[in-house]
Amino acid sequence: MKMPISEILDRYSIAILKKERANAENEKEINDLLNEIEVYKNINSFFIENKIRELIQINGKIWDLESDIRKGKENELGLEEVGIRAIQIRELNKIRVKYKNEIVDIFDEGYKDIKINHASAD
Repeated sequence: MKMPISEILDRYSIAILKKERANAENEKEINDLLNEIEVYKNINSFFIENKIRELIQINGKIWDLESDIRKGKENELGLEEVGIRAIQIRELNKIRVKYKNEIVDIFDEGYKDIKINHASAD
């Protein structure tokens, strides 16, 4: 099954962050995703560029909040700070899901991410 554009853009934004922040050697991944994105740019270039910026921004904020937790620094942060970050991540993920669902609506491709009985549901 082909990956829908909403997932391609999300993965691309994360790949860009990995390259910028972790010096990942992921040029092939970035180029492969860019090749997929080019097909959609012909349909709505402005929308695609805007969503890429939005996803890089929101995924960057999530990255920042998760960074110390991923590094195992929970004890340094304290449980209260870890809890605060978890709530902030959940709120940012709501925005990320909204962006991805907007992409699904515009291109009528893929499936919306719908949260049911979940704290990140709207």
